[in-house]
Amino acid sequence: MLEEQSNLGVFLKARNTEKEETYVFESRAEPENKRCKECSQQEQQTRESARGGKEERIGMLKTVLDIKNITRALQQVCGNRGASGVDGMQTDELRDFVSTHWSTFRGDIESGSYQPQKVRKVMIPKPQGGTRALGIPTVKDRLIQQALAQWMTGLWDNNFHHHSYGFRPNKSAHQAVLAAQDYLNTGKKYVVELDLENFFDVVNHDKLMSLLSKKIADKPTLRLIGKFLRSEIMTDGVSSQRTEGTPQGSPLSPLLSNILLNELDQELSKRGLSFVRYADDCSIYVKSYKAAQRVMTNITKFIEEKLHLRVSRTKSKISTPYKSTLLGFSFYQKKGEWRIRIAEKSIKRIKEKLRRQMPSKSSQQIERKVAELKPIVLGWTRYFQLGDIKSTCKRLDELLRSRVRKLLWQKWKKPKTRRRNLIKLGIPKSRAYQWSNTRKGACRTAHSPILLRSLTNKVLSKMGLPSFYQQYYALALHQLKLF
Repeated sequence: MLEEQSNLGVFLKARNTEKEETYVFESRAEPENKRCKECSQQEQQTRESARGGKEERIGMLKTVLDIKNITRALQQVCGNRGASGVDGMQTDELRDFVSTHWSTFRGDIESGSYQPQKVRKVMIPKPQGGTRALGIPTVKDRLIQQALAQWMTGLWDNNFHHHSYGFRPNKSAHQAVLAAQDYLNTGKKYVVELDLENFFDVVNHDKLMSLLSKKIADKPTLRLIGKFLRSEIMTDGVSSQRTEGTPQGSPLSPLLSNILLNELDQELSKRGLSFVRYADDCSIYVKSYKAAQRVMTNITKFIEEKLHLRVSRTKSKISTPYKSTLLGFSFYQKKGEWRIRIAEKSIKRIKEKLRRQMPSKSSQQIERKVAELKPIVLGWTRYFQLGDIKSTCKRLDELLRSRVRKLLWQKWKKPKTRRRNLIKLGIPKSRAYQWSNTRKGACRTAHSPILLRSLTNKVLSKMGLPSFYQQYYALALHQLKLF
């Protein structure tokens, strides 16, 4: 214990070039290129520990609380940032807490006296409408959950099905969509889309703990995981005990969901079905409508009877590739080949987001709003570059430019100000005088020659307005030309 305390005492504060606080573990610091080897060695030790004898199994919790594992978890939690829990502690306060109190904190966990704090419940809007419950543990609990998740990943990841793509190392949503495209091109044109109703809220604790005990022989570790599962929920100052479900938003929840739903993956594989699963989104691909009906009935029965989960009868459906949706993408056929496109819901979602980002009353903050658009455009384009979205990007650019032209016209407001700005943009004085006194509203003016000829695409680009198409070209089309 004294050795661990002295080791943890050398967490040092440092400031990088961006003046953000980072921490290094001085006595254990290693080059960047050794981190992957270190992680793989730790995962190998974890698997060997799980297969070992009694003495090794007793050391499972010590492996979780090993200083290297905790340091990785600390970096991950602080890097994710996130909101505070019920105690109000922020992520940037966690390093100081760990450096000062780790010896006592670890001792409480090893002795079994550690009790997770209540989980703060918040409601967030869902992209398709409605709200979703999100559980926010305290940053101290998130640290231990992250350490557990890192350790448990080494135990389970190799046993997960290769068509499980959600929240796994070296797996991505793009890989899931490409796998679905391959199924379609082999003639499996009927899609069974399964929707698990309130999945994270109805996970059966007994079933989950039974699956965990198959690989975790250490009872203190199982008890610690059980405490996190049963931790109370705080809603508007009122706490309630949880008897089922895992709080969506905790570092441990994605891995626990994969462990439970791996049973579904193995059942689908045993039946010889082609499928992709990303977290609780599962799509199965078959060649006929009758086969799709049979699969829907049988797999729904398996999920509800064996996994004790609920399948939504209203949202689960059998669809064709044109109408199916997978992680924001859909499909279309061109020259006999199924290709990837963006789903209509995803297009509506980004348009709504752009309108919220650039509301009619934000004309006085137009420069700041334009600057905030850059990460939105870049993030959206990076994700959807997998599909054929060239025309979609051009339409979104037109929408965005019209929005900015409208807001700038509203900002100029008075005819005198409008005339002065039109002249600066190269419009002759006589025409600028005529256009500045137009009776058209801001929306009609944005689509008229008044602003199309003055606030050209080139002018808006110089202002810093990002372009969906330019980002798409840089990320996708230009990269293809290089090869």
